[in-house]
Amino acid sequence: MKKIIKKAVLVAFSGILLTSCAVGRKVKYNDLKLDLFDIKTKNIDLALLDHREAVTDGSRKPDFVGYMRSNVGIAYPIGTESKNSLMLDLTNNIVNSLNRYDIKVNSLSTKWEEDEKEVKSQLLNLSGDKKIFIVFDQLNTDGYMIQFLYYKINLYIYDKDGTLLKYKSIDGKEKLGGNVAFGAGAYKTYMPEAMTKLFEDIFKDKEVIELLNKS
Repeated sequence: MKKIIKKAVLVAFSGILLTSCAVGRKVKYNDLKLDLFDIKTKNIDLALLDHREAVTDGSRKPDFVGYMRSNVGIAYPIGTESKNSLMLDLTNNIVNSLNRYDIKVNSLSTKWEEDEKEVKSQLLNLSGDKKIFIVFDQLNTDGYMIQFLYYKINLYIYDKDGTLLKYKSIDGKEKLGGNVAFGAGAYKTYMPEAMTKLFEDIFKDKEVIELLNKS
C-alpha cells in the first residue's frame, strides 16, 4: 500500500513539475552554430518553407517548436525564445554558419501562407550556383515526460539553371531526453542540440555534399 501511495505521489509531482516547466516556456533556436565545413560551393541560394500542419491549420503560431504534456496529457505548446518564426531562426542559423566559411548565401524570407510553387519560382530566379529548397511537413518535439523530435522534411537541390539535381525525403523520430520519473529535464539544452545535429546530418549526407560541391 505504501509503495502504491509513494508511486502515485511521485507521478503527480512529476506531472506538476512538467506542467509548470512547460507553460509559457521558450527554447533558444537562434544562434545555433552548424558544422558545414564540407560545403565548398561559394554562392548558394536558400529557402525554407513552413508547411507544418500545426501551423497551416492555424492551431499553432509560426514560432511553434514543440509540445510538453501534463500528467493528464494536455499538450502545452512551446515557442522560440527569439519570438521569431522557427523558419527564420533556422534560416539565419544556416546562413550564418555558411558565412563562417566565406560562403555567400542568398536567402528568401518566406511565410507559411505562401504556395510551394511560388517560393520555388522565386528561388530559381536567384543567381546562386546551387539552390537549396527545404519544405517542412513536420518539425517539432513532443512527448509525455520523455521528449522526442519528429520531422518530415522535403529537400530539393537545384543547379544554377534551375535543374533539379536531387529530391530527398527525410523523416524520423529521435528520442531526446527526459524520463517518466522526473519529466522533461534539461530540454532547453537537448532540444537545440538535436536540431543542430539534424541539420548537420542533412548537409553532411554524402550525396548532398557531392551535388552541392559539383562544378
